[in-house]
Amino acid sequence: MQLLDRGVLKFDYQFPLYNFFFPSQACNVYQPAPYQFAEMMSAANQASRSRALYFHIPFCEAICSFCPFTRGLYKSASDIDRYTQALISEIEYKAQAMDFRAVPVRAIFFGGGTPSLLSPRNIHDIGEVLHRHFDMCDVQEFSFEFSVTSVTEERARALAAIGVTHARFGLQTTDREWRQLFNLDPDIGKIERTAELLNSQFEHVLCDILYGMNGSNEQQTLADIDKAVAIGVSNIDIYPINNAATSVKLHRQIKSRFADVMPAMRKLNMKFMLDEHLRQYGYIPYNGHGYVRRPRAGSALFAEDYSFIYHEHVYGYADHDLLGFGVGAISSVAEHVITNISSREKYTRGMAQGEHLCQVSRHDPMLDVVKPLVVRLAYHGSVDKRLVELGRMPEALMRRLDELIQAGLVLEDSRFYRLTRLGWLWYSNIMFYLMPASEQDILRKLVFERLDVPGRDITEHELIYTAG
Repeated sequence: MQLLDRGVLKFDYQFPLYNFFFPSQACNVYQPAPYQFAEMMSAANQASRSRALYFHIPFCEAICSFCPFTRGLYKSASDIDRYTQALISEIEYKAQAMDFRAVPVRAIFFGGGTPSLLSPRNIHDIGEVLHRHFDMCDVQEFSFEFSVTSVTEERARALAAIGVTHARFGLQTTDREWRQLFNLDPDIGKIERTAELLNSQFEHVLCDILYGMNGSNEQQTLADIDKAVAIGVSNIDIYPINNAATSVKLHRQIKSRFADVMPAMRKLNMKFMLDEHLRQYGYIPYNGHGYVRRPRAGSALFAEDYSFIYHEHVYGYADHDLLGFGVGAISSVAEHVITNISSREKYTRGMAQGEHLCQVSRHDPMLDVVKPLVVRLAYHGSVDKRLVELGRMPEALMRRLDELIQAGLVLEDSRFYRLTRLGWLWYSNIMFYLMPASEQDILRKLVFERLDVPGRDITEHELIYTAG
């Protein structure tokens, strides 16, 4: 990837992944013995001063064709009950290995899959265990994902009762053809009713929008934003579709239906337009793809009073860590990334027998040191110099950071590094550009493996901004 000096064009191509874990899960991989796991967890408590929790609920009523996450079709309530018990068992297992109250928990996130398929009883039981094992006094953000097909007042009340503060659902698009291609419920009325119910229960209601698909257009995405604004959500997350991760079936359907390819240059122009459209409605960015409603923000470049606290721990400072629970869930702690087994049945059976099935990737401690500059700066827009070990930063990283400053993508003062507005629009490329070469190679390999699957492909026009 080359940094350019061509006005608004700052890179020669778009790296086709927009969000990714850092450090990766590919170094020195092994399956830990129980004593090794306990040692890792004890060391994590020593290194961390702030923590987030993630809970994965893998069930779906229908499989969305754009979704890359661990999930499976919902079959029966008894399956969800068994899985709920496995989640509770994992919490209790880890409570034996570490002191959950040693590090303040600031954010909790339930993702999927479709967490809103949990019954009110499931929600109550999980909430009771959370409040029993964790000190919830420092939790500032408790997020829960909904599907518009499974939102009920009873579920919403149960979630509010256990402390949920942020309700999230996927709008994705209001275009009927694309909702069919994405395998989403065609009834737009359900989106409107979902927003009305969630707005009545939660202060923060967030929806996701996808854009940039081959065969789609700007008017469609503007209409999707208009709908999100009209239904009164407090936050809008707007993502370019990740064609390296979407299903082969979706690739084939799009290719058979549309001749148009969404070129990289057009998608970049869309980012400028969509950013301004959201600002005109009073929404301003707080991370690389998230906007919060701030009608009186005026000319503010970014939200100073709001952040996605869960992602402060995924893309954050070295002493912010993440504990994951559930099938395929990831824990990112000092010098280690722990990934739970991806088989739902093996996970459920294992936890029923008191066995925690996972694999561990151990990385160079320097990757934790550089993490704030590599990912936090680009994703959240700023890094406080007092919270990073600048004296330990590799020369190559600081040289690249200086190149970004000279290119007008990053500003530096005595206390902070901050993205410029132009830097914000290039945030995912900045993350990749600042990564150590070893981590770049791992991500490139991942992309090549995804695109090596017959039927899933990306044309050069979708990635290349310039030939020279």
